Amino acid sequence: MADSYEDSGGGMTARDIFSGAFRKPQAPVVDIGGQAARVGKFSISGVSRIRAGFLNDLLQRTFAATTVKQVADEAREAAGRLQALGVAKQAVVEVDAGSDGRLDVHFRCVDGSRFAVRTGVDVGGAEGTASIVARMGNVWGGGESLEANYARGTQTAAAFRAVLAVPLAADPQRRVELSASQASTDCRPYAAHDELRRALSAAVVRRRGCTQHELAYALAWREVRGLGHAASPSLRALAGHSVKSGFAYTCTRDDRDSQTVPTRGSLVRAVAEVAGLGGSVRLAKAQVELQANRAVAPGYVLAVGAQAGALWAEGRPALADRFFLGGAHSVRGFEYRGIGPRDGSDSVGGDAFYAVGLSLLTPLPHVDALRGHVWANAGQCALLGANAGQLARFVTSPSAAVGVGLVYRHSMVRAEVSWCVPVAAAHGDRLRAGVQFGLEFQFL
Repeated sequence: MADSYEDSGGGMTARDIFSGAFRKPQAPVVDIGGQAARVGKFSISGVSRIRAGFLNDLLQRTFAATTVKQVADEAREAAGRLQALGVAKQAVVEVDAGSDGRLDVHFRCVDGSRFAVRTGVDVGGAEGTASIVARMGNVWGGGESLEANYARGTQTAAAFRAVLAVPLAADPQRRVELSASQASTDCRPYAAHDELRRALSAAVVRRRGCTQHELAYALAWREVRGLGHAASPSLRALAGHSVKSGFAYTCTRDDRDSQTVPTRGSLVRAVAEVAGLGGSVRLAKAQVELQANRAVAPGYVLAVGAQAGALWAEGRPALADRFFLGGAHSVRGFEYRGIGPRDGSDSVGGDAFYAVGLSLLTPLPHVDALRGHVWANAGQCALLGANAGQLARFVTSPSAAVGVGLVYRHSMVRAEVSWCVPVAAAHGDRLRAGVQFGLEFQFL
């Protein structure tokens, strides 16, 4: 019998020993990321329009890098900025050793789109609008964009807005925005007048992670006009022109996984505004919005939301600066702008408001896009400056409603159908008991 070389204890066989003796040794892996290196040469191809000053800002940190890893990381970051600003649709980084001992960096790009036109349908504030948007990208070779939007809607007779956005230091997270807008709105569903607004604004925007800061100056000319024959005395007293010139600061922190139907995360938004640098309006205004979402069981999401605002004005606040409340997107169970001060059938708004809401979204069998919805919300809006004695009633007697319904989950918009039961209302509030439909980007 032939001898056996098998090791029953799990050791190496004769074949293993024989093959191992002739196996090619594995090449060692050398990490060169920490080696000292500097960029000596940069080139870019595939981009038809790029400004030298923009490139200097874009590559400043790449040329300042001192190791191979830093060069590679900063070059990839710069390529990502090119794509984020629309200068390139795609940017591939190539790093090679140069003839002078330094590194050569090359960006191989696919040119970004210069022109785009799209149409769409927007919803918000109990109104639907159809719009056409024209956009020009990389206007002067530095990632700038110019966008013009024209819209018409069920209440908006015509609206136009143009925005020029210019990145700062080649950073897509920092930009300056210049805008001009005009909108003519038919307000007759809730007040017997039309409203015309024209505005010019300049803003500096900075975003870091999920937090965004915006400081803006705006000059706005507003006109309350076209009063109907049934317009109330309060509305007639507010008719005419008003000019507002002032600054506004907005801070937003949003880490929700969805803006329409979030399942986790929170939203904090605060706005502070001061006007009186010329014009006919002198005011200070503050608003805050909070929302928190948490999964309490598989498929079940509990959401808590709150909104509040206050306005201090010299004299009587203009109609365009006042707060309005009520409707499917704010306090359900009431008509749009159906809560707060009224004169006859005209909603005239308030100088303070608050609203709170509690919602539970539930799964539905076999239908992933729909959610069951159980909710309760409450809020109040008042003209406290006109009657300080209303403060106690404003705080302690909110209008409120409860209900159940369905929520349709979509990436761009949220649709709700609710059965509403108002449980508390102030004199003059316009209730919406029974079925109420809402189509919005964000709800209370």
